[in-house]
Amino acid sequence: MRNFKSELAELTAALRTLRFWWVLGLVAVGCLLFSTVIHGILIPQNFYSAGITGLALLLHDFLGGKLSISEIYLLLNIPIFVVGYREFALKFLVASLLGMAIFATTLELMQGIVIPTKDPLLAAILGGVLSGGGTGLYLRFGGSVGGLDIVGSVLKKRFALPIGVTFNFVNFMVLATNALLYELDYALYTGIFIFVFSWTMQRVITGFSQRRSVFIISDHPEEVLENVIRPLDRGATYFLATGTFRNEPKRVIYTVINLFELGRLKAALAETDPEAFVAVQSTEEVIGSRFLTWEDEGFRPERSQPHSSAQIEV
Repeated sequence: MRNFKSELAELTAALRTLRFWWVLGLVAVGCLLFSTVIHGILIPQNFYSAGITGLALLLHDFLGGKLSISEIYLLLNIPIFVVGYREFALKFLVASLLGMAIFATTLELMQGIVIPTKDPLLAAILGGVLSGGGTGLYLRFGGSVGGLDIVGSVLKKRFALPIGVTFNFVNFMVLATNALLYELDYALYTGIFIFVFSWTMQRVITGFSQRRSVFIISDHPEEVLENVIRPLDRGATYFLATGTFRNEPKRVIYTVINLFELGRLKAALAETDPEAFVAVQSTEEVIGSRFLTWEDEGFRPERSQPHSSAQIEV
């Protein structure tokens, strides 16, 4: 059972912080960019968007413009927030409601704007970059404008339905309807727009600096640390493990490097211990020592002193 008083206190405290309003400002910038793309590119080119915005564009065409896109967007979100009320904290819901109101307002303000793009392929790419960049900007710092993320989370909690299934179902319906109402070419361009939008949004959220997590299992961990990891000026962490083949204890070396250091690491490891077992994984985002700090990410930790003076070495 949710504690409404504690959630109200949390919301009140958040409203008094600069960060809450700063994130809301980023939401406004992102919504302004997306609304510009909707009225300047998507509607003139007969493209649709993904998610609830795509459904709003679809219904706008189906109803012959009797309701504005912003009105349809608000109507679609009402049942979403009613269902989401039981599943999400009050602070998130209020922030999402404010974001929804901002998006609806920018949709009204940007009506009539013209972006002079004649080539539909270039229009799809430009629209995806602008809207994806704007959306990723506020999502990176926890902003929200409602929509399918709430629906997907509720369905996942109640019916164990993966969030991706919800998004893919809605997006497939949007693309199929786009092809039926206009032509297949328009649906294909819409697919390109959605792809560029998703890619750009993901890059803005996680950053363009891709990292690699490396696990190394070696019978000579000290030599690997000194001859492979240290020359890269990286730290490492030992994990204690047990090999199942000989049932012997092992020390697994874990480190995080950038993409350009991967080749140097493999070359040095091949010389130091050719028998080592290596697993390399893509890591979208790294926050910590020698990488980005919480302040770099726009967060301000409340505590001034860490709980321990020890530093995690990675």
